[in-house]
Amino acid sequence: MKRYNNEITCFQYMYIIQGAMIGVGILSLSSSVCKSAQQSGWISVLLGGIYPVYIVIVSSLIYKNMRYINFYDLNKKIYGKYISYISYFIFILYFIFFSALILSGFTNVLTFSTVKFLPSYMITAITSFAIYISINYGLTYIGRLSEIIFPLTILLLLIPLYFINMGDITNLLPLISSYEGIIKAMPDTLFSYSGIEICFLIIPFISKKKNIIKYGIIGSIITIIMYTVTVLLIINYCGWKLTSKLQYPFLYLVAGADIPVLSNFEPIFIFFWGNKVFQTISACSFTSSYLISQSFNIDYNYCSLIVCVLIFLTSFFLIPESNRSKIINISLPYMIITIFLWSLLTLLLSYIKRGASK
Repeated sequence: MKRYNNEITCFQYMYIIQGAMIGVGILSLSSSVCKSAQQSGWISVLLGGIYPVYIVIVSSLIYKNMRYINFYDLNKKIYGKYISYISYFIFILYFIFFSALILSGFTNVLTFSTVKFLPSYMITAITSFAIYISINYGLTYIGRLSEIIFPLTILLLLIPLYFINMGDITNLLPLISSYEGIIKAMPDTLFSYSGIEICFLIIPFISKKKNIIKYGIIGSIITIIMYTVTVLLIINYCGWKLTSKLQYPFLYLVAGADIPVLSNFEPIFIFFWGNKVFQTISACSFTSSYLISQSFNIDYNYCSLIVCVLIFLTSFFLIPESNRSKIINISLPYMIITIFLWSLLTLLLSYIKRGASK
């Protein structure tokens, strides 16, 4: 059994939650929102950012009310010994499912772009093994990994900025296509902002609890700005009609980059983006492993192996992009609504419990 440590700093917390939202969504988000909001898709992305900001604020308030006990004890104290297992099951299922969605999407993108010669099962197997190695040492290791990978976020943001003078401003006009379309497109942003729910589990591991809300909001805003600017510049460059028809508009943008010295920038971009995806899956896999370990009193390292195998197997049902898209559209909104309602109820009960304990 390997020893693992879960303590993280406030900055590592910020890097983890920021990275937990960067996945396959950044490549395809502009396409999905443009189908409903047209040239105003970037506004839907900006407004959709309310969700991660809400989650980081509510999670911080819940733990502040409950004196930063861990997630397992928090649910037991609020919901009781038996009902709390429903919460554990929801979060375990959600993070395993979300990790499988990211892994299958990552595999689809690689086979679509740079490594067409590799079979899908090999890509998922190699990635799953690497994830197992990373989460086996606990949250502290993931926090350090997130610190190292964070600069890649800035590089990913600079890529669309390269095209800022190459587009046509008329592609963004009129700014408001229709208010109904903008609101209709907002649920399409949920997948891209998913992963932020990890803060419900990792806040107790922060070494210094001061200013947790501030660091959480900063981490969320970085991702919101990144998504909004990316979608805005893709629409500016491609127009909403072409954007809505492309499977991965961001890759289309990258393929059009004419950078001196580099004949093909796409493999370099895939490397940068792939590291962010690896961070996302690692963080979400840790939460599932930790919850299973706490809920059933099983060795954490053994749980890490179980979770990675489950993610690997589940991803096979999602690797055809058509299957993956259907499952995302059908199941993910219900899972997010469930977590949203759980957070509201838990926040209310945490205030009641705090008042009762005084």
